[in-house]
Amino acid sequence: MSIGDGVFRARSALSDRRKRALHRLRHSPHGSLPPRGDVFNLDLHIAVIADVRVALESRGISLTSWSLSGHGWVFDRERDPVAVVNERTWLGLSPELVEAFQRAYGTYLREFRGFIATYPPGFALLYEGFPRPTLAVCATRYEWPFTHDAARWRWLDASLREGVAAQSLYLVANNRADADYLTNYTGVRPAHIPSGCAYIAPGYSGRKPAAVVSSKRDVLARSICDALEYEAVPLRRELGKRFKWAELYEYRALVVMPYNVSIMSISEHYSACAPIYVPDRAFLKQLMAQHPDEILSDLSFSQVTGRPAADRPDAELDLNDPRDEQMVDWFLDRADFYDPTWMPHVRTFESWSHLDHLLATDDQLAISQEMAADKRGRLARIAELWDEVEWLARVASPAS
Repeated sequence: MSIGDGVFRARSALSDRRKRALHRLRHSPHGSLPPRGDVFNLDLHIAVIADVRVALESRGISLTSWSLSGHGWVFDRERDPVAVVNERTWLGLSPELVEAFQRAYGTYLREFRGFIATYPPGFALLYEGFPRPTLAVCATRYEWPFTHDAARWRWLDASLREGVAAQSLYLVANNRADADYLTNYTGVRPAHIPSGCAYIAPGYSGRKPAAVVSSKRDVLARSICDALEYEAVPLRRELGKRFKWAELYEYRALVVMPYNVSIMSISEHYSACAPIYVPDRAFLKQLMAQHPDEILSDLSFSQVTGRPAADRPDAELDLNDPRDEQMVDWFLDRADFYDPTWMPHVRTFESWSHLDHLLATDDQLAISQEMAADKRGRLARIAELWDEVEWLARVASPAS
């Protein structure tokens, strides 16, 4: 690193500290900045809260959301300069950090009717002791960042159980795997409400004949394109790292190599009525064996970090050992893209030659039209599930 780079980084760090200090001051009793919504959210996943926002606003409930996500560009917004708990500190979430966060923002936060924790669900701990209820949406293994820390994981589990018992906390999971995963470790059953992603606009046009191949890294996507006879392009090489939905949905089909069993982008594609192709179960497991860093590589955070999860002998199943084929099967049993109830129009292929055949012979425009015909009913069923969440009724009432 050059001297110039060092000076730039030092100035950038100083600027970040100033922004966070100003943010803290503006939301303190001295700043007197009033809440700008009925409920409050702080998270690191820009899409999950966007999905929840639709459920809130359709019921006349407004949201103030501070984002720590590095993908805010998708919604044309910047990362919020939050003090105490931010993109640099959140991995150290602890009782001490919760206390410091509440000292910094407690006066401001107590004016809201309720709170949301989308990602990570552990952010629900930030609102413990406040007089208003919290909704935690479980996505991508609820215990992170405590996967390797048994003591903090037990702290989280105890807090979740106590909050649910006291009706100060309500739990939702946006996919079957995370719903059952949480129950496996806590004994608590969250409501399963699939992601509707009704915020996606515009939808599918399919005017370009090529298929787009999406994988965790573009190297695999390129090799798949090379293996296909049908015209196909790697997602990032073709569209860059930052692209608009309208640009993506111009392509005839989307071939997705899943790194997890529930991925928000797949739900977004489905909402856009874009034809989606994924490997069938047997082929996906074969590809996982060949490309363990790419395919189903994020079922457990032990895969992501390369370290074993903390021992949880109290759990019914060990769902953090990717070497165990039964664990992989457990997750695949609950995969969004294999679920005929919520994603009946996802196409599966058993080999590259089979994919070639499907891409060449399927009427993708007709598939999209079928998805569009089902969309209103699908979103209505999701809305009915949200209607059953008591937290919504409580935050909708000023007297709650």
